[in-house]
Amino acid sequence: MLDYDLVRTYYYDPPATRPDRVPTDEELIARYERRRYDDCILRGGDPKAEGLGPHGSMIGGTGKPTTIHHTDPVNTTLLDPLPLSWWDYPRAQLRILPPGGIPAAHGYLADLSGAHLAGVLNRPSGPRLAQLFRSPDLLDGDRAILAHLFGAITAPRFYRLRTDGAVSLYEIARALYTTRTRRADLVRWINRFARRPFTVAGTPTTTPPAHTPPRSPHPSHP
Repeated sequence: MLDYDLVRTYYYDPPATRPDRVPTDEELIARYERRRYDDCILRGGDPKAEGLGPHGSMIGGTGKPTTIHHTDPVNTTLLDPLPLSWWDYPRAQLRILPPGGIPAAHGYLADLSGAHLAGVLNRPSGPRLAQLFRSPDLLDGDRAILAHLFGAITAPRFYRLRTDGAVSLYEIARALYTTRTRRADLVRWINRFARRPFTVAGTPTTTPPAHTPPRSPHPSHP
């Protein structure tokens, strides 16, 4: 249940952004409405006539025109992934092979390449796309290929990179970082699997101390 009092509070006084904290839905909705208001000003529009920000019911309260969003503000507000170290644990490093093994995984990646990279110079094959996800250091052209893919891929097919493409959660997160992808629907999904590293004697580690119960595993996306 959304707390619209918080949405109004965050509209006027947004919390400071931090790389180690996931914004709440209330924050994202407030950011979206603030962006709509600011965009209206920039294009020479009239926020009052359009019922934006304090001139609409969501921020301005009762008696104002009903605030209407034609898209999901939570999934259209740009987000940064959590720190990459939060996927540096064994389960996130695991590559899950689909039925059919590596050939099937390469087939899935080849299908993604054909569907979303058809006009890209030197469009990668399935094995080549797998190699791009495996590589910690990408050339600018390879980075551009992954950025293009993340800009075009649908969210359900992105989720299936893990189960059908044999790409680990860590490799997916690293690729998002490398390409500076901030698509909220992709980042919100990958952030579900992040684990804050524990600190033992001042050294970050994803292995919990002996006296700390291990965290329950994150559920897989349906």
